[in-house]
Amino acid sequence: MKRYKFIFLALTLVTLFGCQKDPLSEIKDGGWNKERNIIGISFDGQIGQTTIARDGAAASINFLDYADDFSNIVINSLEISYGASASVKIGDKLNFNNAEKTATITVTPANGAPLVWKIVAGSYVNPYKGTWRIQTFRMKWDDWNGWGLSGEANVADKISSAAKGMDDILTFGGIDGIDKTSGAFYGAYERGSGTDGSFATYTSPLGNDWSNLLGQLPNGKGKYYINADNTIFIIIDGNTKKYNSKGSTATDGATMTYSLNTSQIWTIDWNDYYSTENQLKMVYLLWYVLKKQ
Repeated sequence: MKRYKFIFLALTLVTLFGCQKDPLSEIKDGGWNKERNIIGISFDGQIGQTTIARDGAAASINFLDYADDFSNIVINSLEISYGASASVKIGDKLNFNNAEKTATITVTPANGAPLVWKIVAGSYVNPYKGTWRIQTFRMKWDDWNGWGLSGEANVADKISSAAKGMDDILTFGGIDGIDKTSGAFYGAYERGSGTDGSFATYTSPLGNDWSNLLGQLPNGKGKYYINADNTIFIIIDGNTKKYNSKGSTATDGATMTYSLNTSQIWTIDWNDYYSTENQLKMVYLLWYVLKKQ
């Protein structure tokens, strides 16, 4: 009797499930897959993030690049929808050498019509690039006590040997690459002596060396690095010390205000309260104004 019951149960199960549709059949045949998106893409020399936008059949990608030549921009990474194919691959080059700086990538889904993506390249304008002369080098100081240890002056009026650097020529080259560790963009830097053939020195009347404060636009050749917040640091050949500071160009691009790092030193000499030495200790703003040549 038990044997007949088992046979009956087996026949029932076959009847119930033997004709049921495979729930994965539609996934397996790929008919559902009409996806044709570019999920992620990056380019050689790209600055910042890629902007991807799609509204139906209108699909576009925008990015900034520091390249001088936009005719051969290399694709560094590319991710598209599952099962789709693209008209380009990683390592291919796109030509943006046209008035609109545009190129196209076609993405074909596993099932359905292809979609043409419009790629738009923007040129990164490097505010530092160029040759500059010094117009002014000034400082402000204040001990915030309200007793008169405050003011503003040319640095050379406080340290006369600083005047030798006022005819120096500073050159910031174009962007040469990206530092893989910091992500900062870098280019060549040089500060050369001017017509007097001499560099500034920063020894105070008391004989103390203030180069760490006043020498942040250093002499010689090296590299400058532009951080994400537009601050920069400079490394001179043969010197591993980093000089950190920030520059900003005027709207006409002809002048640049270059602010240096300051940190007040609270060891006031109360016996010579209004001295140059105390003024240097209380510097809270220090800046160049540079004029582009």
